Amino acid sequence: MKIDLRCQLCGDEDESVNHVLFTCSMARQIWALTGIPSPSWGFHNGSVFNNIHYLLMNTTNTLWPHELRLSFPWTLWRIWKNRNLASFEGKCFSPLESAQKVKEDWTEWVEAQKGDEEIGLVNGPETHGLSPLGHGIGNRRYGWSPPPLNWFKCNIGISWSNRNKFAGCAWVLRDHLGKVLLHSRRAFVRLSDKQEAHFIGLMWAIESMRSHRVENVIFGLQVESLVKAINRPIAWPSFRYQSMEAGLVLKFFRRWKIILENSSSNRCAFLIAKSVTNDCRLQSYVTVGHPFWLDGVFAVERALASD
Repeated sequence: MKIDLRCQLCGDEDESVNHVLFTCSMARQIWALTGIPSPSWGFHNGSVFNNIHYLLMNTTNTLWPHELRLSFPWTLWRIWKNRNLASFEGKCFSPLESAQKVKEDWTEWVEAQKGDEEIGLVNGPETHGLSPLGHGIGNRRYGWSPPPLNWFKCNIGISWSNRNKFAGCAWVLRDHLGKVLLHSRRAFVRLSDKQEAHFIGLMWAIESMRSHRVENVIFGLQVESLVKAINRPIAWPSFRYQSMEAGLVLKFFRRWKIILENSSSNRCAFLIAKSVTNDCRLQSYVTVGHPFWLDGVFAVERALASD
């Protein structure tokens, strides 16, 4: 196969990994704009091994700003992506745009890596000053825990059938004493995957609470990615659609929270959802109290919550 071996960005010489990442005129401009100091021999004079070794050795160099010490992988990644975009899609980004994108990518990654204790629970308007809930992100306590006084907790359970491509969804609404006020069950068909099922189930539960005029509600679910994406949308750009859609509905609540539950604390809602996929109970309903066949499970959780 006859191919052009020259660099498709600068056209000056044969393309190699070192040329793409360091010696190409486009790459050299990006490195300069990111502010990362060049080695004494210059990136353009070193081998790919020398240049990478130089960057790795300076990750502990306190004379460099923290951001520069740790952000160089994003510079390499952006330069490589620019090369692929130009080669396969005919797109081209200026060195300045690329340097700005490096900083944005680095910032997004830092936000996403923040510890759960820094993320906390999302607060709607006027939710400051609430006491901890026991099952927030990063909490290791097991078993259902009640919401604070004057709040309600809506646990959301999702059961996914990969073979039949449908999901069983359920929500259970309880007060601060652990009393079940309402619960609901529903089947969703023609879904593409489990991730879509979790999102559809969450949106259905939020809309249900809105239609029942429930205020001061805490939504508890077992999907960490959704919880974090809604809590901190900027740190989860891949879930931007989900966070935006949820945010449009949540704005109608006076106060709200979304927390991460474990399999123990979300057991009742999940068992109701599982009855859809296991027993094909496809009829949807909303009713007062809890299902009679789970009377013992709910009684135990209510007793433990009152301890």
